[in-house]
Amino acid sequence: MKRVAAILSDFDGTLCPTSDLRSGYNDSNMMSKPLEDVLVEISLTIPISIVTSKDFDFIYPKTKKFAKILSCILGLETFVMDKNEQISQDKYFLNKDNEVDIDTTAGILKDNYLFFEYEMAEINSAVLTETAAYLEKKYGEVGIEKKFLKGKNNLLGGITVNWRHRADWTGCKRMYEGIVRESLSIALENSKQRNENSISKEKFDYYTSHLFIQEYSTHPFVDIYITKVNKGNAFDIVVSNLSQFSDIKGQVIYLGDSENDNPAFQKSDISIGISSDDRLRPNLDCKYNIKFENLPAVLKRLVDNNYIFSESLLTF
Repeated sequence: MKRVAAILSDFDGTLCPTSDLRSGYNDSNMMSKPLEDVLVEISLTIPISIVTSKDFDFIYPKTKKFAKILSCILGLETFVMDKNEQISQDKYFLNKDNEVDIDTTAGILKDNYLFFEYEMAEINSAVLTETAAYLEKKYGEVGIEKKFLKGKNNLLGGITVNWRHRADWTGCKRMYEGIVRESLSIALENSKQRNENSISKEKFDYYTSHLFIQEYSTHPFVDIYITKVNKGNAFDIVVSNLSQFSDIKGQVIYLGDSENDNPAFQKSDISIGISSDDRLRPNLDCKYNIKFENLPAVLKRLVDNNYIFSESLLTF
């Protein structure tokens, strides 16, 4: 049997309960210590990478002890950590005019892969900024999470609109999805009028046609991104860079909890869905499912089994 060669994982709802993050709780110790400890232990033998909808500034402090690669905002940006604490930049699908600044975290990155065209990012980021402002002003009861790119202009790469505080998630779902789409349409029209003298209508329409809305079957939130991205593309970029850390000849595990993990589930050798909230019933395209509270034990069993995966590791 092949050994597990690497683990790729979502964060929110997978390594940390979704409710902690969506309620605005932002403590760096949200991940349980038993889980963090076993991830650190594993990272000494095989690489662990994070594939998340979160931005770099959010995810890095929470995973820096064990993650070798961070793919952020559904793959818009992928950061390869540098074991030697030196910076080099490798620009992937990046407009030549974009200069990426690394702020006070300088010294931790080796490579930086960006999955967007810069002028389009500027236009669509402005649309998202206006969408968020409109929602905050008119629908103050919703939560808005803003996800920023690590570029010099602090562009917005995506937003999450959530209504988790509402008791009836299902009853509110269709209403809030409609509100988000309406708010985006209003922001698009306003932005088009403002930009009519600086960019052609054809180019504006082309750029904004790439705005991507991610909806979920039961999760009480909607995401909007500056371009269509998915965790399958992010998975490919991460795996292509894992050879910098080890000889990847075994199986790759992917851990996730929502529909946006499905493209990565489909590419992995071992796909494991994580359930951290009984109120959620996502349509996951994974082979296995486990409870969130059992994840530390499963990973510890994997270590004890010399990284040979078997279904028996998941039995409780």
